[in-house]
Amino acid sequence: MQKRNLNGLAAVTILAASIASYGATVLAADGPVVEIQVVSNFTSDVARGKVLDELIKEFNAQHQGEYAVVSKAQPDWPTLQQQLRSLISAGKTPDVFIYNFNPSDLSREKSGQLMDWSTTLNDDAVWKGRFQENDLRKLTIDGKLVGIPADQSPAFVYYNMNLLKEAGINSAPKTWDEFLADGAKLKTRGVAALAMMTADDAWHTMNAFSSIAASAGGADAFAAGMSLDNPAIVTAAEDTKKLFALSTPDALGGNYSTSSSAFLNGQAAAVIDGPWLISSIQGTMKDPSAVEVAAAPTFGDGKLAPGSVITDSLNVWGAAKQSDPKKAAGVVAWMKFFTSEASAAEMAVDDQYPMAVRTALSDADAKRAPSQMAEVLKLYNAAPNRIVQLQRGLTAAGQAKLPSLLESLALGQTSPQEFAASLQKDDTQ
Repeated sequence: MQKRNLNGLAAVTILAASIASYGATVLAADGPVVEIQVVSNFTSDVARGKVLDELIKEFNAQHQGEYAVVSKAQPDWPTLQQQLRSLISAGKTPDVFIYNFNPSDLSREKSGQLMDWSTTLNDDAVWKGRFQENDLRKLTIDGKLVGIPADQSPAFVYYNMNLLKEAGINSAPKTWDEFLADGAKLKTRGVAALAMMTADDAWHTMNAFSSIAASAGGADAFAAGMSLDNPAIVTAAEDTKKLFALSTPDALGGNYSTSSSAFLNGQAAAVIDGPWLISSIQGTMKDPSAVEVAAAPTFGDGKLAPGSVITDSLNVWGAAKQSDPKKAAGVVAWMKFFTSEASAAEMAVDDQYPMAVRTALSDADAKRAPSQMAEVLKLYNAAPNRIVQLQRGLTAAGQAKLPSLLESLALGQTSPQEFAASLQKDDTQ
């Protein structure tokens, strides 16, 4: 959601120069120290950047005189992705970097510039076992494991139980029919059932839409290769239209700030969002303890297993193919340290950043973690299905037309059947 602050060739040149200054082997008193750059959007002024800095400091202390990890950060995610593409194309791939995996565009993975992690993971069954088999399978391209799963932020439902109980609702709904019925009760009290939005990527709205579609058609309802003009999408459009009627007036045209604020200030009783919301809940709500986290409802008919979760796209830690065995060993050592259970727990508790590894909190971590974060980890680890949100799989043309299509649906200008047909048409142009 951040604005770009660097653009085009100038941004790429600056980052490339910055990376080059950290790519050398320097001499310490007791011999050469291999420096390893880690390129991400984890800037030191945000929580995850602060945790990363602490973890780097700890790793470097453990490997003093051997390895020195250095963080190089670009705060704007789209700009970072553009820079990484350019660097890889130019043969200047960073040592370690985080990027957004898109199975429809494997130019980075097939560039010949990336490290193959297959042998490393196969030689360490315990480490390999902490990752989802499905994630590792996605990242195995032409027989090579081209990256380490970084994160795939889950979108759970956050409920303000104070607002629900004031409307006579004592527990989170289990089905979408119950959700809509509860929403009608909330509306009589002037409270929106769900915080929604249509601007930008329509994140909050499309989390609900995707969950309804998966509930109606199963986990593969909008999988790659599936036509979006299908009954599950029609059902999702029907119920999303009903949800718009139960949302805030500014949902149409509203952006992420609009809809998240609606939940945080008590205008809406629920929102479907990622774990980054938790810090705002803790920092701005009068009664953070009133917020409960739950898996999204289903239709209760067995088409989608309860507890399934809609997620953001899979982000990946890639690494440059190394000719120096010592540097390659350093990259592996860092990644094992960063994805260890202790490091993953620290990132989850202190940054609300759950990694794409199975993460268990110690008793001490659980005590200092916000209750919502502990519940997110519990639900995420137990989820029978992790389904990437529908909007994340649309083509650029489909994504561009989605906001106006959603608004047309909400205003009754487009029927649910027409919505599904238009979504499919827009996505294939």
